Amino acid sequence: MMEKKMKKHKVIFRILLIVICCMCFTVTGYARAGGGGSSGGSGGGSGSSSGSGSHSQYYGQGGRRGGPVEMIIWWGTFICMAGAGTIVFHYGIQKAKRKSLRSMKSFEKPGEEWNPKKMKKYVKHAYFVIQECWRLLDPSYAEKYLSKSLAQSWTTKLEWMEVNHEKPVQERVRFLNAAPVFAFDKEGEEHDRVIYLIHGRMIGYYINIDTGEVVRGKTSPETFYEYWVFIREDGRWVLDEIRQKDEVDVKRL
Repeated sequence: MMEKKMKKHKVIFRILLIVICCMCFTVTGYARAGGGGSSGGSGGGSGSSSGSGSHSQYYGQGGRRGGPVEMIIWWGTFICMAGAGTIVFHYGIQKAKRKSLRSMKSFEKPGEEWNPKKMKKYVKHAYFVIQECWRLLDPSYAEKYLSKSLAQSWTTKLEWMEVNHEKPVQERVRFLNAAPVFAFDKEGEEHDRVIYLIHGRMIGYYINIDTGEVVRGKTSPETFYEYWVFIREDGRWVLDEIRQKDEVDVKRL
């Protein structure tokens, strides 16, 4: 009887664990632009308090083992906390978005593109071009959308992939949304920047060029959030850095 109860508790525990993993973790789409990790060219300067911006700064076990019932309660609490964390995340994004949109509208001037609608359209187009340049192992394909320093950094990374006989595969690439969460404008263009939270989805993995075998990533669709940092370079907006969801605290932007 006791053994049956233990088996039942183990099943419940496993189900809860699966639910938690689905709620709390976003599987990294390694074959997306930048490799699914942080990548930046460090071009341009960060926002400073002397300029006009939508925000003040840039970026910002033990114990005894409990029984099955205690474990269920603990994991249930963890799920609730995870759900609350998701709500807080989206609330923070909406707050940062509203503030950024107000700032972008106030920054509009002849010769500098700050119009929110046009910017979002530009970011969407850039998203697909930049993903394609990564898939092709060719940063020059997106040279109009990458800062010089980021293009140089990616060239090195992609050359290493070729040395390792690896090639990224991208399928069903989708752009779900883009929300501005930071905007900064200063005299001139060298310090201008805007950060967008990109919400995308794709199937992304790497194959061995010689064998066609999948060596990294997953062959199932993956949804992801990333922060894309755009700067002005040579009179146009270009991507200069990619940050992952857990690397940026929008409350400190």
